[in-house]
Amino acid sequence: MSKTKDITKFSTKQLQEFLMSFDIILSDIDGVLWRFNKPIDGASESLATLQNMGKQLYLVTNNSTKTFENYCKSTQHSCLNLSSDHIINTIKLITWFLKKIDFHDEVFAIVSDTSRKVLKEAGIQLIENPKVFQTDPSATIREVLNRLSVKAVIVDFDVNCNWSMLALAISCLKRKDVLYIAGATDEWIQASSEIKILGPGPLIHIINTQTGRKPIVCGKPSQNLKDYILDKCNVTDPQRCLFIGDTIDQDMKFASMCGFTKLFVGTGCDTLEQAQKEDDTCPDYYLPTLSQLFYAYNDS
Repeated sequence: MSKTKDITKFSTKQLQEFLMSFDIILSDIDGVLWRFNKPIDGASESLATLQNMGKQLYLVTNNSTKTFENYCKSTQHSCLNLSSDHIINTIKLITWFLKKIDFHDEVFAIVSDTSRKVLKEAGIQLIENPKVFQTDPSATIREVLNRLSVKAVIVDFDVNCNWSMLALAISCLKRKDVLYIAGATDEWIQASSEIKILGPGPLIHIINTQTGRKPIVCGKPSQNLKDYILDKCNVTDPQRCLFIGDTIDQDMKFASMCGFTKLFVGTGCDTLEQAQKEDDTCPDYYLPTLSQLFYAYNDS
């Protein structure tokens, strides 16, 4: 029998006990608050209700295609009290990690334009992406040969990733002194309730296979993200942290790594039945959609 508790079946007393069992909320964004830039009705209102009860809120996402300002000013989050300190994404983690190890050398990064801007503003020395010469393949090949000045390769989600970028990353990473850092490792991205599209994970697998390397991961799930949250989010008792997510491999596994209480919502990539198959992904609580917490609280 599953140990997952369906919050929609709670009595008023059980709901109040649940709401009093945590002080910090760590919530995923895509698949929980919105799906492909379209807000999920009532989801942000549920988090706003919890904030009004005095809960601390942090949004934890593997999506680094938006700026922190966009997240904070987004109409989807207009009811939430957010600052950039409350948004944790892969590029913020990568920047934090590079500063922690006192890294000052050149970097080749397969990342979004938004992420490139964040890295540059943080003082990370990025080389330019390799050029592609449509009428001169030999010139393109010369662009992807090993760059000895590069001491780290960063791979995150980038819709503009192409053959030359993967080839240059592989060339550099064949040198063992080059750091290999990955942000999001998601296999899929949820485009709609029925459609999933290719995520960055399979491209990272190509690099892993061709270099024999495994990356230092700075996204969900990873030890680096755990260390960051425990340090920056005032966590004193992990069990009094509620992690809200919609994915098995990213959200539920990460919450288990940290000892957080897990709330799984059914508005994303995976299903409750899939999440319940393994102990480290089985949620403590379940809601078909986060909005139902808002409605249940108002009805109690």
